[in-house]
Amino acid sequence: KNCNTMSNDAAKYEEVTNYFKERMAQSKKIAATRGKEARIQAHAAKMASGTKTWRQMKGLPLMAHEMGHIGNRPFMIGFASFTALCLYAQSKFSDEAKAESEYWSTFHGTGKKDAHH
Repeated sequence: KNCNTMSNDAAKYEEVTNYFKERMAQSKKIAATRGKEARIQAHAAKMASGTKTWRQMKGLPLMAHEMGHIGNRPFMIGFASFTALCLYAQSKFSDEAKAESEYWSTFHGTGKKDAHH
């Protein structure tokens, strides 16, 4: 019975020792993610990954990114409607309409109606 207790104690001692070794490894891993050096290292890794934040985007990628946000949906619907309306009006602006337009003939056309300037 005495021998059995000693082996039990040794097994428990080994189990506890292994547990504390695992905990120490976890603690060291967590501690490595803290502090100024860790933040610098994490930032460098993020920059090296090539993924851009919205602050670094420009032009069409930024516009596409913003279009994906649900809060911008009403604006995008209005923008698309306005763009479609403008394109439709531009396509219907024939040569006859250009000739009859005082603005067009004054600034873009032959200049026939520019006597009042």
